[in-house]
Amino acid sequence: MVLDVIKNRWSPLSFSGRAVEDEKLREMFEAASCAPSSMNEQPWMFILATRKDRESFDDFASFLVESNREWAKEAWALIVTLARTKFVYKERTNIYAFHDTGLAVANLVTQAFSLDIYAHQMGGFLPDKIRTYFDLPDGIDPVSVIAVGYLGDGS
Repeated sequence: MVLDVIKNRWSPLSFSGRAVEDEKLREMFEAASCAPSSMNEQPWMFILATRKDRESFDDFASFLVESNREWAKEAWALIVTLARTKFVYKERTNIYAFHDTGLAVANLVTQAFSLDIYAHQMGGFLPDKIRTYFDLPDGIDPVSVIAVGYLGDGS
């Protein structure tokens, strides 16, 4: 039998703007850190902006394509996910980096849902804008942007 937290999870297009408690955000990232990864590399990286720092949040929103920016601006937080595509110890390509990052994100969004927090992952973003904004070195690649918050009323 599939766990309810997995079966019932979904990605809304409407957020309330209500603040997500810092402790719940920490729990989400801790769940992500528990994901399996090739050679235990844990190649994922997450960069968080909340509406508490409106300037950073607006910068993160600018990474999104217009159709995603329209609804994601009501989320409490935006998370940029990155993958380190080189093994730390072996200095060779980690062909599993995106897969492993996806596993970490799955843990993050499942934990979020268990806390009554909703997450919507987006592929509609501008990777080159993220690379420039954070001055990312070669081997660090943007994977997705995730909108996080309490469910809105759909209006």
